[in-house]
Amino acid sequence: MSDVPKRKVNLDVIGQLEEDLEESPLDYARWTKLIKQVVNKDKEEQVRRVFEKYLSIFKHDGAQWCGYISYEMNRGEFQKVETLFGQCINLVDDVELYRLYVSYVRRTNDVITGGEKARGVVIKAFEFAVNKVGIDIASGPLWNDYLDFLKSWTPTASWEQQQKVDLIRKVYKRFLVIPTEKIEQAWSVYTKWESDLNASAASKFIAAISAEFMEARSWNTEWQNMTQKSLRRSIIPFSITDSQYGHLVRSQLDLWYKWIELERKNNLAIKEESLLQARIEYVFKQAVKCLPFVPEIWFKLGRFWSASNEDANANKVMTLLKEGLVLNPRSFLIGFELAELYEKDGNFGETKSVFEGIIDHFVKDYSSVTEKINSILDTINKPKNQPENSKNNEDDENEDEIDYNQVFNQLSEPQVLELQKLQRQLEELNKCITLLYSKLMLSAKRANGITEARSIFKQARKISYIGYGLYVENAMIEYYSDNKSTAIKILRLAMKKFGQNGEFLLAYLDYLITLNDFESIKTFFEQARTNLLKDYNTEKEDLDGMANNSNSVEKLKREAKIRSLRKCKWYLRKLTEKFARYAANNDLQMVMSLEARYSQYFPEDDPIEFFSDRYSIGSMNLIEKYDLGTARKNELDSPVEIQPHSPKRRKVQLPNIPKDFPAIANPEPQMSTPEPQAQKSFVGNNIYNLLRVLPSASYFGPPSEHVFDGSKIVELLANLPDKPN
Repeated sequence: MSDVPKRKVNLDVIGQLEEDLEESPLDYARWTKLIKQVVNKDKEEQVRRVFEKYLSIFKHDGAQWCGYISYEMNRGEFQKVETLFGQCINLVDDVELYRLYVSYVRRTNDVITGGEKARGVVIKAFEFAVNKVGIDIASGPLWNDYLDFLKSWTPTASWEQQQKVDLIRKVYKRFLVIPTEKIEQAWSVYTKWESDLNASAASKFIAAISAEFMEARSWNTEWQNMTQKSLRRSIIPFSITDSQYGHLVRSQLDLWYKWIELERKNNLAIKEESLLQARIEYVFKQAVKCLPFVPEIWFKLGRFWSASNEDANANKVMTLLKEGLVLNPRSFLIGFELAELYEKDGNFGETKSVFEGIIDHFVKDYSSVTEKINSILDTINKPKNQPENSKNNEDDENEDEIDYNQVFNQLSEPQVLELQKLQRQLEELNKCITLLYSKLMLSAKRANGITEARSIFKQARKISYIGYGLYVENAMIEYYSDNKSTAIKILRLAMKKFGQNGEFLLAYLDYLITLNDFESIKTFFEQARTNLLKDYNTEKEDLDGMANNSNSVEKLKREAKIRSLRKCKWYLRKLTEKFARYAANNDLQMVMSLEARYSQYFPEDDPIEFFSDRYSIGSMNLIEKYDLGTARKNELDSPVEIQPHSPKRRKVQLPNIPKDFPAIANPEPQMSTPEPQAQKSFVGNNIYNLLRVLPSASYFGPPSEHVFDGSKIVELLANLPDKPN
C-alpha cells in the first residue's frame, strides 16, 4: 500500500493524469488538462494517442475534434486530416467543425490557381456544411463565410457577374428565413446589398422574403427571451444527481426541453414535416452533446427516433444507446432500454452483455466501498478470541452489516459518521446489483426459457451479499411457469437467509396469499412475527441499556438503534395488518385476537389506526376522513392548477403600448375569454397584429433613402377599421 503513493510522486504531470484516467476514464476535467498538456509538449504520437483515446469516449465533442484536426492541419498532415474528417463529419453536428472543414477545402482548393473548378469544389463544401448545420441558431458565422466567399469572386464576364448575384441572393434567401443569433444585422447587410446593387429592384426582392424573415426574427426573439442567455452550448461534465452541480444540470436540461418544445410548436410555420422533424432532432442531438452524463436525454432522443420510424431507426437507436451507456455505465434507464431493444431483436447475447457490463461497474463499486469500510475497521483492536473468518456464513443475511455495539466505542465521531455513510452506500449497491440480476433473469426467461433463468439464478445466488429480491423474482418466474412447488422451495431457501428481513417477509406473505392456503399463511405469519418480535425486543433491550449522555459517539449509537427499532416495528405492523386483512375473509375472531396481541406489543400505538386499516379499500380510508378528520392526501384529488392562457410568446417594443397589453398570437378569429373593454378600446387587433410583423422603424422613410415608403404604412394604418379613438 505504501508503494503506490511513492510511484505516483515519481510521475510527471502527464503520467499522473494518464494514471488517474485509467481509474476514472470519464473524468472530463482531467481529460481536458491532459490534452492541453500533451499539445503543449508537442510529441506527435503522444498527442495523437491521447486525442484518439479521448474521442473514442466523447465522440460528439466538436471542440476537441476541431483541436485534433487543427493540430494535424498545422503540420500539413492532410492525409491524416481527411481521415479525421471522415470519422467525425457525419457524426458531429458542430458549426465550428464544419467551418473548419470548409476552411480545409478552401486551403486545398485555391480558387486563384484552380479557377472555376476549385470554386465549384468550395461551393459544394459550403452547401454540404449549411445543409448539415445551417439550421443551428449559432450558424450565422458559417452563412457569412459562405456569402463573403461568393462576394469575393471577381467575374470576368457579364454572365458570370449575373451568376454571382443569383448565387448570393439564393444564399441570402435561405439564410434569412432561419433564426440565427444576429438575424437583424444580417438583414440590414442584405437590404443594403440589394439597394447598392439596384435600388429600383431592391424592394421587390426584399419583399419576397420579408414575411418569412419576420417569422424567423419573431422566433429568434422568443428563443432569446426563453433562454435568457443562460443556455450553455459546451459540454457540462456532470450528472443530474451530482451533489454540487446537479442543480446546474437540471436548469440546463429544462432549457433544452423548452427549446425542443418551441420547435414542436412550429412557430416558423414549416410546411414539410420532414424539415420540422429535422429541426427537433437537431436540438435533441445538441442536448446530448452538451449533457452527455444525463441518461434521460439519450433515452428521449432514442424514443424520438423510434416514434418517427421504429423499424428503420432500430439500429440507429441501438447505436445511440450504446454510446450513451459508455458515458453512463451505471444508467438503469439507458441499460434497460438497450437490453429490451436487443431482446426484441432476438439477440439475447447482447442483452446479457448489457446487464453484465452494468453489474460489473456496481460490483467494483461494492468492492471499493467494502475496502473503505475495512480500512476503518482495521483501526479497531479485535478481541483475541474472535476468529478471522467469523462472518463467513452464507446463511447470515447481516454479514455486510456492522455490529455497532462492538465498534462504536472504539471509533471517533468522524469515523462513525463515515462508517454509517459507507454502510448506506453498501446497502444501496446491494439493491442495485440484486435488481440487475433479477431483471436479467426475467429477460432470460422471456428469451430462452426457464432453464436459462435458472442458470442465472444459480450464478447470482453465489454472490454472498445478493439481496432477497433475487429469490422473490425467481420464485415468481417459477410460479408463472406453473412450477408452484419450485417457487415455494426457493422462498423457503430464502427464508433461511432473510428470515429477519421485513421487506422479504412481506413479499413472502404476498406470495402465500396468492396461493390462498390459509394454514400455510397462518404458520408463516407466526414464524415471521416471532422473528421480527425477537429482533425488536433485542434492539429495545440494547437501547434501554445504553447510557443517555451527551457523548457524541453515544448519541450516534443511540440514533442508529432507534432507527433500527423503528424499522423493525414498522415491518411488524405492516405484516400484521396485511395478515389481518387476509384473515378478515375467513375468521373475525382471529382478526380481533391479532389486534389484541398487537396492542399488547405496542400499547403506545393508537388502536384506531390498526382497526381502520381493515375497513379501507386501497388508499380510501373513510374512518380517517369522516370520523377522525385526518384523511391522507391523495394526489389524484389534489386541486388542478390551470395556468391562465396567454397567447403572448415574446415581448414586442411598440410605442405607447403598455407592457401588460395582451399580444395576439394568431390574427384569425378565435373563441376566447372576452378582454376588458378598456384594453379593446385602446388599440384593435388588426393594428396590433400588423405592428407585430413590421420591420423596425429604420426601414421606413423617403423611398430614395429607405427600403419601405413610410407614407404608405401611415395610409394603411389610417384606413384600418379598429384604430384608437
